[in-house]
Parts: sequence; structure tokens; C-alpha cells
Amino acid sequence: MRALLAAAVVLSLTVACSESTDNEGTGEMAGSSPGGATNGGSSNTGNAGQSPGGRNGGDTGGRSGGTAGTSTGTAGSGSTNDMYGDARIRCVDRTNELRATKGLGPIPRLAKAEPCVDGQAKKDSESGDPHGSFDDCLDQVDWKGAAQNECPGYDSVEDALGDCLDAMWAEGPGGGHYDNMVGNSTHTACGFYTTPEGKVWMIQDFWTE
Repeated sequence: MRALLAAAVVLSLTVACSESTDNEGTGEMAGSSPGGATNGGSSNTGNAGQSPGGRNGGDTGGRSGGTAGTSTGTAGSGSTNDMYGDARIRCVDRTNELRATKGLGPIPRLAKAEPCVDGQAKKDSESGDPHGSFDDCLDQVDWKGAAQNECPGYDSVEDALGDCLDAMWAEGPGGGHYDNMVGNSTHTACGFYTTPEGKVWMIQDFWTE
């Protein structure tokens, strides 16, 4: 069973690593697993490619109201030669479908950021360090808060889109990944990289303006 690693910051309550325009401090990562929470863990368990990880920074822990709905996944569509084009849309759509079950409105897709998020996925796969490139795409918007969920080393894009996203959502309130997914982010983008060994790394970044 894949362990779930999470890190979150909710408003001024710092639980783990964060990036914020108001607070640039870095704290300890908090790990969790389906069997129960274990504090003081790391986003890299030494067994890269086995666990999704989440980081959250700044003002992303709030709850957004509004009308439940699906993703604006087709907005700002990418290149017609993009091998992950459909997967990017499905990633955002699935996130927004899950948000809708809680009465939350959709987070718009930030298509222009996807090449940068692809680069994060590639970089993390090469280092074996989930969230190692967390800071690399912060400049995609004029942000107040930023968060990241990561699915490292999955067997296929389908597994990352299904098993990983659903496992993150299943954490429920207080789970770092879940809190990122239901937060008040104003933009999101999904990036992908497939290693020479065929392992898929997927990253979903969230920004709050």
C-alpha cells in the first residue's frame, strides 16, 4: 500500500513546510499514512516513487463557497502535440468534480504554467525528491499562497489520475493533500513526466492570488 505524505499550512497555523509572500519560513515536513499520522516525517521516504506527497504554503487552507461545478479544463488549451493534453484536463476536472461534492466551485486551469510544472515533475523524478522543485513555478502568477500535491513513480498516467488523486481526497479534512484540493486556490495546473523506466510523476500546483 502506498504511504501518503502530506504537508500543510492553514492561514497562520504552520504545520509543515510553506511558501508564502507573507511568511517565507520553512518548517518540518509532517508525514502521514493510511494507518495513522506520524509527525516529523519527510517528503522523501528514501523509497522514491512510492508515495504521493503534498506541500502547502500561504493562504490556501480556507474553504471557498460558490456554486459546485466542473473544471474549466479546456480553457487555455495547450499544444495539439501535447502527449499529456488530455491528462491535464482530466486532472483538473477530477479535482473539480471532487470539490463539487462539497459544494465548492471549480479552480480554473492555468494552462500557461503547465510546461513549468512538467519541468518540476522531471526534476523531482531525477532527484528522487518529491517537492524538491516546489519553488520553481511560484512566479507563474502574482501569488499570495501556493501549494503542491505530487504523485511520484506511478505505473501509468491512469494510475496517477485515479489511484493517487482519489487516495489524496480520501484523507479527508486535516489531510494535507485533501486540504490543498478544497482550498481557496484561484489557479491550478497539472504536470507530468514519464521516466525512461516508464514511471509517471504527476504534480498538481495550486496558486492563490
